[in-house]
Amino acid sequence: MSRWLTDIRGLKLSLLLIVSAIVILAYVVAIRAITMPPVDLSQLVISTELAQRLRAHVDYLASPELKGRKPGTPGNRAAAQYIQEAFHQVGLEPLTSLGGYGQTISPALGDNLIAVRRARSPHSKERWLLVGAHYDHLGESWGKIYAGADDNASAVGILLETARATEPLTHYSIAFVAFNAEEAPFIRTPLMGSQYFVDHLPVEIGSPGQLQAVIIMDLMGGVHWEPLRDVVFAAGAEHSPGLYRHVTHLHEAQDDGQGLMVQPIGMHVIEEIPVLGQTPFSDYDAFRNASVPYLFLSAGRTPRYHQPSDLPDTLHYERMALTVRWIHDVLLNIDQDPHPYDFEPHRIELADEVATLRPLITKAAAWDTSIPGTSPASLLRLKLDANWLATLDPNHAGSDDITRLEHASLRMQCLLGDFSGCFLL
Repeated sequence: MSRWLTDIRGLKLSLLLIVSAIVILAYVVAIRAITMPPVDLSQLVISTELAQRLRAHVDYLASPELKGRKPGTPGNRAAAQYIQEAFHQVGLEPLTSLGGYGQTISPALGDNLIAVRRARSPHSKERWLLVGAHYDHLGESWGKIYAGADDNASAVGILLETARATEPLTHYSIAFVAFNAEEAPFIRTPLMGSQYFVDHLPVEIGSPGQLQAVIIMDLMGGVHWEPLRDVVFAAGAEHSPGLYRHVTHLHEAQDDGQGLMVQPIGMHVIEEIPVLGQTPFSDYDAFRNASVPYLFLSAGRTPRYHQPSDLPDTLHYERMALTVRWIHDVLLNIDQDPHPYDFEPHRIELADEVATLRPLITKAAAWDTSIPGTSPASLLRLKLDANWLATLDPNHAGSDDITRLEHASLRMQCLLGDFSGCFLL
């Protein structure tokens, strides 16, 4: 009899656990069902000629024929040839020291591609601006093509159209550079295209000190969450007050809620990973390490990041077109600054970071405007973040506040990329 009762109790416990699991699962499904749906990509219509040209660039670079543009492959070399032809068509010059547009990283990997538009009246010792983006991607794996439309054909398209739109500046020559070998296993190694460029600067540029400022782009076309439909983030310029004032001036001049919104954000709230610490993830790092003032632009990750689903049909081309015009304006503004910018590697603009993140985290913490796929646990963490941010005074923030802001930002990035375990961050 006692064994029978034990079996009954065990069965009741098992049934209780099963019912509890079903209830929890139903709750999770219900919560996910009432979160904001992803942006309807079919509504991202192309209405301008500039956006059409951007789409054409991405269509070719992310086409099945190029098979993901992995360094050293025929697809990567075909992409390089396309970019060189585009440079030539918009009237950019190659550097004499290179004998063409290509700077060979290695025969096995291929080239960086460098083209210039000379200043109308350069200084006696020529100074430079640089606009750059990497053109390689992951290639093929297990029969699947990783086409890399957002990563990073989107930025290469903006690079090419910015070159088309920008006439010679008065004081600075401009180098437009398409870097190779940014993706793993080359990232953060001497063979990373941008690092190789900095380590082997063409003689016309000479030294990193001749670079007044660098603009680097990565992941410029993706969109997933409605509040970020028209947003591009601008990081890194906070280290150079002279450069940063142009970013904030153009930000303040934008019509609130209309068209492109370029939001300033601190690099530390993007890079600081718990346990790992500072983790660079794009071509800006080589220039930062050389103390070159830089601006890093990105629309951020989506669930299509490093997936076969990163295809041309998923990008926001009109936002990309507005970004071309914004970068053009930044270049014109920098051209008015005759003196080199300072570079302060530990400088942050906490008040602007809070102003950017506070409304986004508040929306992410509400069920009806949350990031698609947010779990109940992550939603709870975001609500705590939102409540804390609502009372935070950036002018009296301490190191613990800065660390918490970094964690909240990382949690947002995790959710936007649809990574698992975001509530643990």
